[in-house]
Amino acid sequence: MYRLVVILIILTSLAACIDRVELPIRTEEVRLVVEGQITNEAPPYTVRLTYTGKYSEGAIADQFVQGAQVSLGNDQGRSTKFVSIGPGLYQTTDLTFRGEVGRAYSLTVALSDGKRYVSKPEQMPSVPVIDSVLTTFRRSDNFATPYRYFYSVSTRDPAAEKNYYRWTAYGITTRKSTGVPCSLNSPSSICFDRCWITIVNNDVNIYSDEAVNGNRIRSQDILSLPVYAVGPQLMEVLQYGITQSNYQFWKLYQQQNARTGSIFDPLPAPVVGNLINVNDPTDVARGYFATVSITRKRFRNQAPESTGTAVYGFISSQLLPQGDCRNTYGPVPVVEPDGWL
Repeated sequence: MYRLVVILIILTSLAACIDRVELPIRTEEVRLVVEGQITNEAPPYTVRLTYTGKYSEGAIADQFVQGAQVSLGNDQGRSTKFVSIGPGLYQTTDLTFRGEVGRAYSLTVALSDGKRYVSKPEQMPSVPVIDSVLTTFRRSDNFATPYRYFYSVSTRDPAAEKNYYRWTAYGITTRKSTGVPCSLNSPSSICFDRCWITIVNNDVNIYSDEAVNGNRIRSQDILSLPVYAVGPQLMEVLQYGITQSNYQFWKLYQQQNARTGSIFDPLPAPVVGNLINVNDPTDVARGYFATVSITRKRFRNQAPESTGTAVYGFISSQLLPQGDCRNTYGPVPVVEPDGWL
């Protein structure tokens, strides 16, 4: 009994020593966010402007920037203006203002509150052509889509210059439904049972030629497409020549997204961009306005493995959605898109 009384006294004393700590709610000043690029491809060029929001119960709400004055200039003294085409979206209208490799470009954003942001001029780098596209058929651990095609590209890196790359890609594949009668007069004729759907790779895929300068970049993975039905797959890859500053921006972005929450992670830091308030050097916009060159390559994969015994057995075992495939996957094309040989 005596021991119980002593324990109760100790616990009461410890509880009395605990002070309630009120942690301040994390706040962050609203910042401009800029997303856009100028390329060597035909205009128009588009910029997206938003504001970061204050922290509210752990969520950040972006707000569209309205009434901004946006312009783009080059190192020859020529410039073009952007016009608003929707909430937070601004686009050039001068179709003669086209990006050129070797020219330097700078973006200016003047906000309605008087703040003016300017990007440091960046020279558009060159980009080599894509030599080839390689396909690899693999079985994956995904129960819903166990069979996939993996696509990669190869290119020859120029030896005379330092090069930085980025890749994006999208693919078009088919999905099936039971379809609908083509007409009331021919109920046995089925239409709209196959739809072509687009799958986009949104991963940040960047590369520096530091280790391979002047040699071939081989089998750079860029996209994977699941096999839903027997039929070809179509894909297009965009290979970008980017500046060193742009590469470093995306590298930091990758590092921040790779944080696991362990004590060994680097301290978090905002991924700042390349537009700076001309009257306050500490006010740096988020996001990035990039000066890039682009080369594209399209590839048609006849997907012969999709007729293999195991793959065909899997495809045949799938329950198809009822009716018009556009009601399930649409709005999407029901005929093969043009432009792939």
